[in-house]
Amino acid sequence: MSAAERFERARENESFSSTLNVLRRRWPLIVGIVLVCVLILVVQHEHAGKSYAATASVAFQSTTLPDAALQVSASGSGEPLRDAATENLIAHSSEVAEGVRRQLHISTSAEELLDEVSVESAPDADVLHFTATTSDPRYSARLANAFASQYITFKAAAQVATIEAAQRQLQQEIDAQPVGSSDRVALEQSQERLGGLRAVAGGGANIIGLATAPTSPSGTKLSTTAIIGVLVGLAIAFSVIFLLESLDRRIKTIEEFEQEYRLPALAGVPQSAFSSPMAKDRAAGLEPFRILRSALDFTAVTRQIDTLLVTSAVSGEGKTTVAVDLAHAIALTGRNTVLVEFDLRRPTFGTHFHLRMTDGLTSAIVGRKEVGELLVQPLADLPSLLVLPAGRMPPNPSELLGSPSIGEILTELAVDGTFLVLDAPPLNPVSDAQVLLNNPAINAAIVVARVNRTTREEVRRAHAILSRHMVEPVGLVVTGLRDAARYGYEAYEANGPVTLQAGEDLLPGSHASSTLRRPAR
Repeated sequence: MSAAERFERARENESFSSTLNVLRRRWPLIVGIVLVCVLILVVQHEHAGKSYAATASVAFQSTTLPDAALQVSASGSGEPLRDAATENLIAHSSEVAEGVRRQLHISTSAEELLDEVSVESAPDADVLHFTATTSDPRYSARLANAFASQYITFKAAAQVATIEAAQRQLQQEIDAQPVGSSDRVALEQSQERLGGLRAVAGGGANIIGLATAPTSPSGTKLSTTAIIGVLVGLAIAFSVIFLLESLDRRIKTIEEFEQEYRLPALAGVPQSAFSSPMAKDRAAGLEPFRILRSALDFTAVTRQIDTLLVTSAVSGEGKTTVAVDLAHAIALTGRNTVLVEFDLRRPTFGTHFHLRMTDGLTSAIVGRKEVGELLVQPLADLPSLLVLPAGRMPPNPSELLGSPSIGEILTELAVDGTFLVLDAPPLNPVSDAQVLLNNPAINAAIVVARVNRTTREEVRRAHAILSRHMVEPVGLVVTGLRDAARYGYEAYEANGPVTLQAGEDLLPGSHASSTLRRPAR
């Protein structure tokens, strides 16, 4: 198989997978629309007035009795379809309807009668079918038979009028011929034949099937109506879904994020992981971040990941929570971890750790204090986790983050194998994160993306920014997942979380040590 064929097959598989994802997400809407359509059609079927159809059939001839008697060519057009259409119009004319009114002694107008009766010609025979549809089965049969009868009567009357006209014309021709001539004799014989045919004139039409009272109403059955409702509902549902998917540009699955960012998803974080704004209250839900920690350990086999920048396309995707809980999960292994708040515009570490936001990173950048003096131990039972908050909000965050002091601070923090987690601003709204992506002291980055929040355009803009800078992202963390059980996070929590004493999650033989100055306990 060639590369082009593999590419096409991969695209087909992606398209099929995307379609299945859409159907999986939208199935309640599909079922709801189908049920509504079926219900509406069934209710209409049950409440609609029942109608009964009865049909009478009449055979007609294009050649009339005067034509046969006078031995002349047929008066028809010679085109069967045209002759059948002509007979159809005659049968469904107001003159025939007036004859039906007189025959049945009813007060219904001719127009109303024509609305209740339809006339169709058989495709391969000179036959007309008169179908009467009313709410009374017996009346439907009487009406259909009356139309058939009056059609024959109308044809007979027209034929008699034709015979009389032919007789008058022959009489004029007879009077013009000498008495005893052979032409006069032939004309007199033709006139005698016409006189004999007048008594048996019938218009060349005969009833070949009388209508009988139907025993069941016409129209579709209830089961057929339900099937039609399902088909109509599916058509409407797929149209609505197509419209919604076209208008809604938000990304809704992990697979879509991987396709747009062209990065692997390292972990998926359910919405329940964001249940509390306080980091210590989220300790029982760190399993997704342990998975993320393991994925980063695997990636670190082939590249250095000691200083990790956490960012996102736009705000509100959960990047700070991911950075905080990832640092928490890494620190639980006993490795010294420093969490640095680089989001100088909207710092939130004070909320996550209940800290007073006074001095912090900005003080270290301007040289007001040593970085070791600014580190905070936010969790009393976890000495391996230190936090460097943003500090006072500066008027020029982009310039501060682009200063040489940032590299010196990171180098000073990353001693003795300390792992640095850097909470950076989002990529699209401001240039702060883009400045950090060019800092050689940062080894790698992860991108946080939230389902049903980030649009395709925002993701593509963020991907373009990432591709232009030095720091290479290693993968995605997808947040906001609604079905946590689908990802297995609830399978091992059936018995509830186990309460650990301080240091019990540390690896055997590990010790929280660092040459950095640590806060007094």
